[in-house]
Amino acid sequence: MRARFLKRLALLAAVVALVLGGLFVFNGRSRAWRQPVIERGRGALAGGPVRTLRVFALNLAKAGFHHGGLEFASVDEVRARLDLVAAAVRAEAPDVVCLSEVVLEAGPVPLDQAAYLAEACGFARHVASENYSFGLPFYRIRSGNALLARRELRAAEVQELAGAKPFWSPTNNRRALWCELDLGDEWLLVASLRNDSFDLGNNRRQTEELLEHLAGRPALLAGDFNAEPADESFALLAASGLFTPRIEAPPTYHAHVPARRIDNALAPVAWSLVEHHVVDTGASDHLAVVATFARP
Repeated sequence: MRARFLKRLALLAAVVALVLGGLFVFNGRSRAWRQPVIERGRGALAGGPVRTLRVFALNLAKAGFHHGGLEFASVDEVRARLDLVAAAVRAEAPDVVCLSEVVLEAGPVPLDQAAYLAEACGFARHVASENYSFGLPFYRIRSGNALLARRELRAAEVQELAGAKPFWSPTNNRRALWCELDLGDEWLLVASLRNDSFDLGNNRRQTEELLEHLAGRPALLAGDFNAEPADESFALLAASGLFTPRIEAPPTYHAHVPARRIDNALAPVAWSLVEHHVVDTGASDHLAVVATFARP
């Protein structure tokens, strides 16, 4: 009797493992990330033609939701860090916020960080896209990029960039979130980025892919480029002739002792830079870049 019970128990465990493994594969191989949804917020849409556009770009570093191993922060801890970011955003009053390393879903810490910030700051529109989804459909971690805007957004899409790992290895997967932003008299392509942070050669390939995607169209690129002004990736961007000169501002990483300028905002070449500075939100290992651009 005992042997029969143990055999059935082993069979049940095998079935459960098989089902969970199948769900893990199903979640990891899903292509749902290709079509992000633009969400409406409580803020009013800004209207009229844009004369100046203020951009806030921040690598959120997942708002410190993970302490390492199996240890995660509490929802209250993460919410407190997000409130610091929200206060910084409200103080700067940007038209567009480009976020990277933002957690969209987490079983251990159930809080959509992009949606929380959009609500806390009163943005009219927000959209987010995943760089990876690790876990089961009902208990997983999804992290990626986001755009928050006070003006209308449309045509959101996600571009997968070179160097992607298999779905069971979320480290260093990179995708770009693209949207069109209503400027009142035309639509502008805007991308929120976090490029390769381990391999500058692959970072350059990703930059080439971004430029191929643009095909000469004007665009605003903002986020964590993971490349410094002297690196080849920025040489490519400069050689394209599509962007304003790179912002020569203080370094952005590591926030406690900044030594590297890897976060940036680049506007169409016909635009001019009015003012820029960096901000320590107190919630990330990156400083935020704030830049105001004037249209011609």
